[in-house]
Amino acid sequence: MFPTPIGPGGYLQGYLRPETAQGIFLNYKFCCEQNANRLPFGVAQVGKAFRNEIAPRAGLTRQREFTQAEIEFFVNPKDKEHPKFAGVKDQVLNLFHSDNQLAAKDPVLMTIGEAVAKGIVNNEFLGYIICRTYLFLLSVGVSKEHIRFRQHLPTEMAHYAADCWDAEIYCSLGWLECVGIADRSAFDLNAHAKASKSDLSYRQTLDKPIEMEVFSITKKSGIEVMKAFKKDGKAVKEFIEAMPQPELEQLAACLERGPSDVNVNGQSFELTADLVKFEKKKEKVSVNSFTPGVIEPSFGIDRIFTAVLEHIYYARPKEEDSDDKQTRGVLAFGAKIAPYRCAILPLDQRICRHDGYTSLMRDVRAQLGALGLSYTIDESGATIGKKYARNDELGIPFGITLDHTTMEDFGQHGHYAGARHHGADQAAARKGAPAGARPVRWGEHLGGGHEGVPRPVRQRLCHRPRAMAAAGD
Repeated sequence: MFPTPIGPGGYLQGYLRPETAQGIFLNYKFCCEQNANRLPFGVAQVGKAFRNEIAPRAGLTRQREFTQAEIEFFVNPKDKEHPKFAGVKDQVLNLFHSDNQLAAKDPVLMTIGEAVAKGIVNNEFLGYIICRTYLFLLSVGVSKEHIRFRQHLPTEMAHYAADCWDAEIYCSLGWLECVGIADRSAFDLNAHAKASKSDLSYRQTLDKPIEMEVFSITKKSGIEVMKAFKKDGKAVKEFIEAMPQPELEQLAACLERGPSDVNVNGQSFELTADLVKFEKKKEKVSVNSFTPGVIEPSFGIDRIFTAVLEHIYYARPKEEDSDDKQTRGVLAFGAKIAPYRCAILPLDQRICRHDGYTSLMRDVRAQLGALGLSYTIDESGATIGKKYARNDELGIPFGITLDHTTMEDFGQHGHYAGARHHGADQAAARKGAPAGARPVRWGEHLGGGHEGVPRPVRQRLCHRPRAMAAAGD
């Protein structure tokens, strides 16, 4: 971790956080209360993390300061089923499990349902998170052929973890670990409970009381403890009775070897085997107490961003008879993550000088602003083909071309409200678009086909600006 001095004199030692998750564990009890004390639930956090990287290199992939996004899902350690797992169980993933790694075999294509059924993936909840991570990476532009999930080897698996997988993306640096997905059991909350001396166990009210064997101190021992520690005796007795079953059994084992100390309200008390005696008895229990397990996907945002840029960028091939020496690059951002959703492109300077242009732009801006869509306007004197190519390089997925017919129709109707696609426009829009894609209508794209969205009168909207640029200048 990065050490840092604190205070005006710098005499206090502090450390920059190596991950964002610790703040979530510290606030676990508050978050559980806000979720009406129900499990499972998840808490997400995005922020900066700092690690003492010995040799920062490879762009954004190895840094001392980086952006991390983590989700901590708190679950019942004995019930790790997921209600939505059935919806993703047929999703095929590229899995590189530990057995294949040790045997020097290739990754295998397998449905996540089969992986869970065979025990390759430890449980349904972990399998669901792995699958959702895969779908997220696809949605931001990572190529599905270049994603695999690698299971940690036994030698690299944390001692407390039930299972760990890394989402790796293939790029110019090779297979790059971008997301870590781990079933961390109850290690984190147990560690925080021990350090803070607080009870972080979850108490689940059972629908029907069950009979179970309980390990506890005897009634006579409770009286002896109260006598032995006098005014503090009641607090010590209640502390022992409130200990979770595993810790109580551990205390009994320690007492068999010799005296053991317990810390109650900041004071230390010595217990002996003669003073504290235990018994096993059967009783009806209506509340099940346990420390929640944690399933954690941790996303390296900088690495994912690097991989996305490599996967979505390409150079448009030149025409055989073209004299253009410039390489035309394209950033094929999806509409979900594009910094600008669309570009407004006047055909030429005559459009910008038109009497109705100012009113038209006011109307267009109002519609885009009302729908919360980011946009940019290119009013330069460049040809329309160069404007398309310029916005291809910026990664803008949609383009609105304002031509002379647009201005004529705006003058007739007095407002901006529609899209048109001539045959040539549709062919140009399809050229360079993904297989099966069709030109998207303005109302469908902006309003999702909802009623109340004004129907455009005149406007050219292609699937991507690069599709129009493919038609040439």
